[in-house]
Amino acid sequence: MRIHRLEMQAFGPFADRQKIDFDELGAQGLFLLNGPTGAGKTSVLDAICFALYGAVPGARQEARKLRSDHAAPGVPPEVVLEFSAGPRRFTVVRSPQWERPAKRAGSARGTVTEQAKTLLSEQVDGEWVQKTARNDEAAAEIQQLLGMSREQFTRVVMLPQGDFAAFLRADVTSRAELLQRLFGTWHYEEVERELKLQADDAKAELAQAQTSVDLLRAQARNEAARCAKLLGREDPQELVQAAAGDTAEAADAQTAAAVPPSQRAETGSDWLRTVREALAGHLSTLKAAQAVRTVTLADAEAFLHKLEARRARGLAVLQLEAEERELARRQSSSLPQRAALESHTRAEGLRGYLDAFASAEAGAGKSAAAAVEALTELRKAAGPAGLGDLVPDAEYQGSGSSVLPEADALQGLEERTAKETTAAENALADAERAAALDRQAAGERSRETSLRAEAAAAEEKADELRIEQESLRTDLPRLRALAAGTEPARRRMEDADKVLAAIEAFTEAQAAAAASAEKAALSRQRYQDAREEWQNLLQLRLDQAAAELASSLEPGEGCPVCGSEAHPSPAPLPEDGKFVTREEESAARTAARNAERSWEGARTAAETDASHAAALQAQGGDSDPGESRIARDQAAEDLRAAEEAAAILAVSEERLQEVETELGRLGEKRSGLLQEAAQAQARASAAQEEIEELARRGSAELTETAELSDRLERLRTVRRLTASARTGLQGFQQAAVFREEAEASLAHALDGTEFADAAAARKALLPADEAGALCRELEALDAQAARLALRRENEDALAALDSDGAPEQMPDEEDVAEASEAAGAARRAVSDGAVQIGQLEGSAGTLEELGAQLAVAEEELQPLHSRHELLQSLSDTARGNGENNYRMALSTYVLAARLEQVAAAATERLAAMTAGRYSLVHDDSRSGNRRAGLGLHVIDDWTGVRRDTSTLSGGESFMASLALALGLADVVQQESGGTSMETLFVDEGFGSLDEEALEQVMDALEGLRDGGRVVGLVSHVAEMKLRIAAQLQITRGRNGSTVRYRAAEALPA
Repeated sequence: MRIHRLEMQAFGPFADRQKIDFDELGAQGLFLLNGPTGAGKTSVLDAICFALYGAVPGARQEARKLRSDHAAPGVPPEVVLEFSAGPRRFTVVRSPQWERPAKRAGSARGTVTEQAKTLLSEQVDGEWVQKTARNDEAAAEIQQLLGMSREQFTRVVMLPQGDFAAFLRADVTSRAELLQRLFGTWHYEEVERELKLQADDAKAELAQAQTSVDLLRAQARNEAARCAKLLGREDPQELVQAAAGDTAEAADAQTAAAVPPSQRAETGSDWLRTVREALAGHLSTLKAAQAVRTVTLADAEAFLHKLEARRARGLAVLQLEAEERELARRQSSSLPQRAALESHTRAEGLRGYLDAFASAEAGAGKSAAAAVEALTELRKAAGPAGLGDLVPDAEYQGSGSSVLPEADALQGLEERTAKETTAAENALADAERAAALDRQAAGERSRETSLRAEAAAAEEKADELRIEQESLRTDLPRLRALAAGTEPARRRMEDADKVLAAIEAFTEAQAAAAASAEKAALSRQRYQDAREEWQNLLQLRLDQAAAELASSLEPGEGCPVCGSEAHPSPAPLPEDGKFVTREEESAARTAARNAERSWEGARTAAETDASHAAALQAQGGDSDPGESRIARDQAAEDLRAAEEAAAILAVSEERLQEVETELGRLGEKRSGLLQEAAQAQARASAAQEEIEELARRGSAELTETAELSDRLERLRTVRRLTASARTGLQGFQQAAVFREEAEASLAHALDGTEFADAAAARKALLPADEAGALCRELEALDAQAARLALRRENEDALAALDSDGAPEQMPDEEDVAEASEAAGAARRAVSDGAVQIGQLEGSAGTLEELGAQLAVAEEELQPLHSRHELLQSLSDTARGNGENNYRMALSTYVLAARLEQVAAAATERLAAMTAGRYSLVHDDSRSGNRRAGLGLHVIDDWTGVRRDTSTLSGGESFMASLALALGLADVVQQESGGTSMETLFVDEGFGSLDEEALEQVMDALEGLRDGGRVVGLVSHVAEMKLRIAAQLQITRGRNGSTVRYRAAEALPA
């Protein structure tokens, strides 16, 4: 990958568009990027990273403010990068999110957010072809082209010396985190975790299966113990002993019984099979004994039943004889009742004739009385109506001598009454209709007057509402214009509040940033002093090494270095006679490290405070507080006026709607009222016309309704009573016919009976309740006699079956009780035996099921054991446990291999920079209880001593860090797919080198140009400005920074 061209506009410190031609700049392979602090050297590298990945490295991305504060308000921030990857050439144009001024003057915020934009194009056949304009698609495409992530790119292409100096001195954990990010070895840790999860799952599955087997074994032991207890044994093993048939088996059973239960194999399938076989033998013995007990029970129960039957029959005979004597006595005393009941039964056959005659005679008398009464009432009503002479006469002297007219004698009265009633009804109907029409006409005229008055009132109310409607419509536009300013005023007030808050916070942030910067400067000075003190002590200790060794030499004893016993020229002691001890040098080194950590913390805090202050300044924190408060107060006043107008507008609009609704309702009401008034007027006229028509056709005055009503009522009464009289006369005539027929039927029924007349027959009849009770009593007596006779026949038949035809002697209660007790004992023995056999058979079935389940469970347990052992071994190996002496996990092993490659690549660079003195080696030894694999040491070829990298001096640390960075870049480049990185940047750190070391480093960097690679150095060192011809100089100014390409000979001295 090679960078050809970079353009920046409104980005970082660069306000105007800046163009950098890297092809021209890197023509010699090496160029210098210099400029004062804060001019924008790092921003050039940020622009390259942003163009490729849409983000800048490190904490600068968190500030999220990439647009230049020096640029004009409407100039968009933009970065254009042209680069090539292999034979393909691309251009990417990116713009970060930024706030542009609003084009509308009335905008509430004053700015509009422009989202981030990306355009990726490829040069095809000499023309640029757009590939994508989506941010995510462009990022994925570029990462695929380069073969590395943003973090890997910043480590490989933009070598940050400070970070790799920290990597050189880092502990195992910090070094592992960086290597993991660069090489993406997280999936090896996933393998470790997955193996651990599978091992844990296998262990849990094995434990579950083992628990199932243990549960089955426990159930088998409990069931066997239950069987032994049912058979009266203490131990299940005694079942086997008791079932053993021959001497050898008995001896084996005794031997097994002598072994403690804890040492027996009482859980296996074989032992369980032996117990089941022994239990089967016991069951056979118990079933044979149960059959004998069953026969005994049958005999005992048969004997008991025979005794109970003989005693019951004897008691029944005694009871029968007593009941027969009582029946004879009751039959003798019931003879008079039987005679009375028989006479009642014969008279009962004539009861229908007697009742029919009595009913007919009573009905005739009642009908005659009703007919006479109806004629009397009719005569009283017909007289006042002038119809009395048409009513016939009647005389009632009892049912047999009454003189009554025929029903047809009322026909003349009925015809006359009907004629006069019809005439009266017609006259009355006309009079009542005329009166009703007169009342209707008066009511309609009154309603018409009321409706017209109400319509006039509605019209007057509508006129008032129209005036109010016009007033409201006139005022609404003004109120709407005022209310429309509510949201703009509110947004202005909110913006003013945010600016005031930013002003207050900006003042505090500025003070905090100044304090943090001062603290960081002090911490850096302390770190530099402590490091210088440590390096001085270290150098003194190295210089005094020979003198310290010489001071321990004794005459005649061998030298620990060369072995010679002669010591002609031992190294002299220091002039002041003092040695620098290892403890003093170690304490100084620890103090330098502590001071460095303090400086790093203070520097980070200062950068954070500065970023926070810059963010608040971008939010308007440096604005004038007085002007901001005035703007806020004016916005609040505008908001109050707008909200008040909005409230009045809502009330006015609601009232206008109510007025318009009321006007519509009043219009509809007035139209309806006038229509109803016209209809009432028409109905009154129609009623008057009908009254006049009735007056013209009537034969009497229409006002005589009372007299007509009285006359009609009298005629209707006569007509009703006439109908009642006719009904009464017809009923009397029919009742007389029924009496004569009933009397003839009764006389015919009495012929040939013992009764002389009807009175004798009625005397023989008994009351119904008495006759029923007497009949039931005699029937019960006859039924009892029949039952006793049947029982006597049965007893006589049973007696004939006894021995010799004579009844056997009845047994007493003691004999029956003794037989019952014997049968009960036999029954309990059979029941107990059945329960025992049933329980043992259930246990046998349970043991058979448990045996089958246990065999299957034990067979399934073995593969689970093997799987758990295999997975546990793999997990322990991958996680660095078990027999791994280095305790190196799989992920650490992979990182150690990568670190070994990095150390080998770095050694080639470091050897060139240090004239072959130093080399970096990977160390996989353990340190205390920590795992091995990620150690890093330096070997000094001059002394042959392997020592910690922290013992290197400042310049040596820079060279080692640079070599490590270059070596890591080579390995990451190779790991990411072999993408060739033809453009590299090395950032700062050259100031700690002396002239000789700088010469060696420059020679090493010159070697990076082999193969057409372009290397850019970022440095303040003046000597490098003289050594490097191609330079990119960045100057800063009040209106932003600018970029210039200048050759070394063109630069001022």
